[in-house]
Amino acid sequence: MKRFCTSGPVDKKTCYYVERPELMEEALDHIENWRYFTVSAPRQTGKTTFLNEIVEKTKDKYLPIFISFESYMNKDEKDFLDTLVKDINRSYKKIYNEEKLIEEIPGNIDDIRNKLEKLYKTKNKEIILMIDEFEKFNNEELMNQFLHVIRTMYHSKEIYGLRSVILISVGYLSGVLEDNASPFNIAEHMEVPYFTKEQVYDLLNQHEKETGQIFEEKVKELIWHNAGGQPGLTNALAYDLVVKKAKNEKIIAEKHFEKTLYDFLKKYINKNIENVISKAKSEKELIMQILFEPDKIEFDISDERIKYLYLNGVIDECNGYCCVKVPLYYKKLYNHFKPQINGEKNYMATIKDTIRPYIKEDGSIDINKLMKRYIEYIKQRGAKMFKGRNYYEGVYQYNLDQFLSLYVEAVDGKVYPETEVGGGRIDLLINLNNIEYLIEVKANITGNEYEKAKKQLIEYLKRKGLKEGWLIIYSDTIEDFEYITEEKEGIKIHVWLIKTNFESPSKAV
Repeated sequence: MKRFCTSGPVDKKTCYYVERPELMEEALDHIENWRYFTVSAPRQTGKTTFLNEIVEKTKDKYLPIFISFESYMNKDEKDFLDTLVKDINRSYKKIYNEEKLIEEIPGNIDDIRNKLEKLYKTKNKEIILMIDEFEKFNNEELMNQFLHVIRTMYHSKEIYGLRSVILISVGYLSGVLEDNASPFNIAEHMEVPYFTKEQVYDLLNQHEKETGQIFEEKVKELIWHNAGGQPGLTNALAYDLVVKKAKNEKIIAEKHFEKTLYDFLKKYINKNIENVISKAKSEKELIMQILFEPDKIEFDISDERIKYLYLNGVIDECNGYCCVKVPLYYKKLYNHFKPQINGEKNYMATIKDTIRPYIKEDGSIDINKLMKRYIEYIKQRGAKMFKGRNYYEGVYQYNLDQFLSLYVEAVDGKVYPETEVGGGRIDLLINLNNIEYLIEVKANITGNEYEKAKKQLIEYLKRKGLKEGWLIIYSDTIEDFEYITEEKEGIKIHVWLIKTNFESPSKAV
């Protein structure tokens, strides 16, 4: 029986596998046209699996050699050439189950082309050289020599039989591409994208057909939404559901997914997620702005900080701005970088405070009444909480999130930050007794931004089929707290203006 593959290249014989016909067609077209090209994608997006598939599709007509520079690091010339030949021979044995392809180790870097020319004439097959983890080769002098050799062969590729060279990396190989001595300055570049929604459903359907175990439609949607199509995460979520949370059950339900999501957010150490957090730490200030001040940081790949986070799969481009496109990444980063204010719960809800006064007879929650209690808390703690803090530090949104969660979770409700709503994301979504409440959070905005925020909230509410929503605006210019209601297109907007400009803590009572 096949399984959801959570690590390493996917073996089609033992793992569920998603075809990428358009991407494959593009790659094969490059090879047929003697193109040298680069392939990039963050880790666990399936690029190695994709390249293995290229090997399978070309091995009869051509001679594909697929090696990795992962362990090459700072090798000197002798070690480099020795390891290169051993890796080429291993690749040949794996693909064709035959022994040594190259008998002699090249005498120097330039001698590589002589060995490849001899190989072409001996096997009578044009060569496709595929090098994974190319960026791991840190010996700049040797790398330049190696690329010069490839360039020499590129200009006489029919003589050497070097049909195509494919360099694969986690990030865009800008240094290689910018080098005028490199054949890759005229190369094509391909990115391995995340799964589409259709591909995610195809992956899950394969399991259903083979085992008879069914994913509820809502669970499929939740897997697609939370992993954002990221192949590694998609498989990891599905694997956890099948093997742990719903093992031996006929139907994988939403209750199972909630347990899986909790474990990924709170318990599991997932190497893919940990890598994203590690990369985000190095650009903490920027990632805080992207997390807590969306639609503010324009996406510009010429900014080295943005390029670094993008190439490592942390951020992406959303309508011209930087964003964290994978919701599960966002939630983990949100939890990791949130302000350390957990002690505030003792002020948010005292021993006298319960959820009971805020629950209506029909079981719905009175958000406006709860906001009044929130303002009481802010009046007491605002000077301590907000003085000298920036919105992008997350203090406002997380403070409201923590307050609402403290009350809502007391009656088994949930508060979800940054939840997708019909193609957009609402800052906070409350779900209680299967009733949803949408809350958009802004800070220190202009009049134009205020109008835009209301329109945005109305659009989200329309998509959800809701008739009211809440806009919480933190401001350091208003004199006092204020509550406003507006109605448009049959939808009511509750606007709460929260004062953040207080006396310093030393003067506050």
